[in-house]
Amino acid sequence: MILEQEDWKEPVCPLERPCSCGNPSHHHHERIPIPEIIAECDRLFNRENMEELGRHLRTWREKAQETGDREGELTILSEMMGHYRMTGDREHGISAVRDGFALMRELGMTGTVSTGTILLNGATALKSFGETEEALNCYREAFRCYNTNLPPDDVRYAGLFNNMAAAYADTGDTPQAEVYYRKALDILKHSGGLMDSAVTHVNLAELYNHQNPEDPRIQAELECALACFNSPDAQRDGYYAHTCRKCASAFGQLGFFRDEMELNKRADEIYERS
Repeated sequence: MILEQEDWKEPVCPLERPCSCGNPSHHHHERIPIPEIIAECDRLFNRENMEELGRHLRTWREKAQETGDREGELTILSEMMGHYRMTGDREHGISAVRDGFALMRELGMTGTVSTGTILLNGATALKSFGETEEALNCYREAFRCYNTNLPPDDVRYAGLFNNMAAAYADTGDTPQAEVYYRKALDILKHSGGLMDSAVTHVNLAELYNHQNPEDPRIQAELECALACFNSPDAQRDGYYAHTCRKCASAFGQLGFFRDEMELNKRADEIYERS
């Protein structure tokens, strides 16, 4: 299992939620309340209530369609890409990607940061459902969008590089995967993204394990991940809990069962309080 940044910072990728999409429609229509919708997504996500989160997203997509709010619908579709990927729903996940990309084209979105973010969300869903080559093409296009608009040290590149690395790992190109994981870490160490860094270290541990289960770098990377979890600067919120949960299984698969239990315990305690 290769962990991806969207896994821990979802719904929607950790980069941004597009609320202004390309060329806005000139038709007058009622806009759906995106900030309130996203706040409820976050609340449900932080409680691990994925079934209710799915219903919430489907309801608001229907309302966006009814009112003709295509920009709002695109934001919801971007959320759906991550939601269905996390729940393993291939049919609805692929459909959300296809519908989102088509709507993005209809809205005339090209070369913007928001375009790159939606491409990243879609690519990560495609990769999770086995469409790795198509995902890599989308990641490259997302990079072009970011490269046109963002400075090279922008934290949003970390999410992109992490996911590109996971895709390269799936194709068997482990050297390229390692390069992109290291690029992500270089950015993250300046941004203070402790959970993002933890996942990247776990990704590297799994990458090394795939090549050689006796590689001493496996334990070194896992120790770096634990240092992120144990840092006094780490905020013990829903994001922390989700990261603990996702990384715990990787620790267990790599034979670090005590750390697996501890991370799951921390996640349980946070979810019980929410």
